Amino acid sequence: MTTTAKSVGSYAKNQQQGESIRETEARALLNCASRLAAAQDIANGFEYYLDAIKHNQELWTLFQVLLADTQNPLPRDLKITLLNLSRYVDKVSLRASAEYNPELLNSLIDINKQIAAGLSTSPAESQQAAG
Repeated sequence: MTTTAKSVGSYAKNQQQGESIRETEARALLNCASRLAAAQDIANGFEYYLDAIKHNQELWTLFQVLLADTQNPLPRDLKITLLNLSRYVDKVSLRASAEYNPELLNSLIDINKQIAAGLSTSPAESQQAAG
């Protein structure tokens, strides 16, 4: 089984009844944002902090795999933008893990929330807003 097939299988396994891929992705991003926000509370401990970062980074790694797939129907410019954003997520995640700086998680939380909001908008609504 290819990495892409495993990734898609992971999506399918975690998808709720009647939920679209966009909704699944938005839910996953918001779940990670929530975990990262909770990780900023020092009372949850360093292990929780690292686990939240790792979980978010795993989600973004999955996105990287799916974006790099030649069968991915997204426009090339959007794929490049999202791949660049995922590189930023990787960089901040590594820095936050090394420094134990909960403030660094703010940008990761914001990114996840913004992307989730975009995914929650139907493609037709997105085109109308852009045009």
